[in-house]
Amino acid sequence: MDLLKVLKRTTIIAGASVLALGSTAAQATTDDVAFQGHISASVVGTLSVTEISAINFGNFAAAACGTTAPTAGTAGADSIVLSDEGTRTKTGCFTLLNGASQTTPGVVSGSNNETGGQSPGFYTIANGDGVTNVYVSFADVSGDIVDSTYGSKGTGSVVYTHPKNYVTLTGPTATAFAVNEFSFETDSAAATNGTSGYALSHAATWDATTNSGNYVACGATCTLRVGAKLTPLVAAPAAGKYTGDFYIMVSY
Repeated sequence: MDLLKVLKRTTIIAGASVLALGSTAAQATTDDVAFQGHISASVVGTLSVTEISAINFGNFAAAACGTTAPTAGTAGADSIVLSDEGTRTKTGCFTLLNGASQTTPGVVSGSNNETGGQSPGFYTIANGDGVTNVYVSFADVSGDIVDSTYGSKGTGSVVYTHPKNYVTLTGPTATAFAVNEFSFETDSAAATNGTSGYALSHAATWDATTNSGNYVACGATCTLRVGAKLTPLVAAPAAGKYTGDFYIMVSY
């Protein structure tokens, strides 16, 4: 039997069932059964990435924090967002410590030069293959993808396609914090003095044509600047330094 005739007959029967339930018949103008997908692969020659300095959330106090593991991009109402330009924004249980009582310019909470010890991560990308756009993604030490800004839809904010994946930070209190969100952009080598290291060159962009990831434009070399979002996993972490590891992956 002709398969096309079978499919047409099945469609007619389904439509009749809907009408029998009192629904209004609708005329489809396009085929909503099939959708064109995309596939990409990356052949790498001299592409590499090197860490210059690690991501550092700086000094803060934490008390009576929420203890829910990140789900759908949140851990209660408590978080510190360290932007890829070096500013910190806190909600909930955290108190940012930044020497704000000093009179020296540049110590105001939230400024790029805030003296809270914080800094985005800096990474050098060497790109000798002449390919303009470099795709960047992040993962925990098990290789599970951790979301970054622009997510999967290019909306300008995180779309949590991997809501339960996060990097853990441990120290005096075990598994005290989670990082469940990254952001990134490339830094301008032309910036000097007070803006050096915090001037945008290229922002992260979602490839809406192929849906193959977030990318930045990069020449023979470029400096990638990475921020992140910190959320608590314990109510009252002890004083001390907390560290964790993650993977940053680059491709064409």
